[in-house]
Amino acid sequence: MNGKLSNNTPGQASGPSVPTEDYYVGVDLGQKRDHSVVAVILKKNGQITLVHLKRFPLGTEYQTVIEYLKLAGERFRNVRAYYIDQTGVGEAFPENARRAGVKNVKGIELSLPRKSDVMTHLKQVMEQKRLHIPRDRELIIEMNAEIAKLTEAGKTKFSHRSGTHDDRLWALALAVYGSRHEFPSYHPFVAFGHISKHPWERRQIKYPIAGTSNTTE
Repeated sequence: MNGKLSNNTPGQASGPSVPTEDYYVGVDLGQKRDHSVVAVILKKNGQITLVHLKRFPLGTEYQTVIEYLKLAGERFRNVRAYYIDQTGVGEAFPENARRAGVKNVKGIELSLPRKSDVMTHLKQVMEQKRLHIPRDRELIIEMNAEIAKLTEAGKTKFSHRSGTHDDRLWALALAVYGSRHEFPSYHPFVAFGHISKHPWERRQIKYPIAGTSNTTE
């Protein structure tokens, strides 16, 4: 994917289309204190690969995010589902995305039980060594900084350490959660557990889709 989709607010699609595969998109919405993040995964033969991750600057308007989703849908031509966190914005954002022409949109209210379901599924995929991600330092930091605590009511509450964010993590988790209904066929290769111990020195993150990159902030 070219720089317009990976680094900047997109205006229109350009470059050759990615060959048709099964893609799933997760969207974690934020604006003033938290960032909006779009994660795109490819699911093939039960294996899940993070192929694109876009973090928007604070204050980015939601309409800009919707336009970006439209461009992502043009680039990754077979998006099975867009799973969007509507906890803070209600049904308005998913509905506006549908009106703008984004198909297969599902709004998710991230209650404590639903958050637990989403994170449990992500954990299971990782334990099965089916999740493959680039050496994205910020994403790995978010994964390692997430805290899960059991409340007095017996529910799991998620939070992140002071001075950190978890927007990338939740966007990825929502995309993976959206892909959960298919039956996997395992063809293991480099697993996430090995990547997490690797040092990072480069600022440019290379994603598996040819030409895709995302410069970290």
